[in-house]
Amino acid sequence: AGLMTSPVLSVTALTATFRLGQQEVAAVDDVSLEIAPGEILGIVGESGSGKSVLGLSIMGLLPSPPGRIAAGSIRFEGQELVGLPQRQLRRLRGGGMSMVFQ
Repeated sequence: AGLMTSPVLSVTALTATFRLGQQEVAAVDDVSLEIAPGEILGIVGESGSGKSVLGLSIMGLLPSPPGRIAAGSIRFEGQELVGLPQRQLRRLRGGGMSMVFQ
């Protein structure tokens, strides 16, 4: 039996929305993924499919307002990021986590 390692990143049932006038529109709707240590994830999709919003949500950089994480969990190295103060998120960025836009 191989060693079970915890995922470095675990996103569970993530929904990110944007307020547009009186409406709230889901840009990311119920997305779940896990990234294991040493694994690399590339996300591809058509323009407007939510790739950047997913990345910004994970990094804690979703512009709020009008955006917000409406549901779900984002765990990085076991720590819940949803609801974490910006000060603590800033400490993780660049050192522990980063994102490359193509």
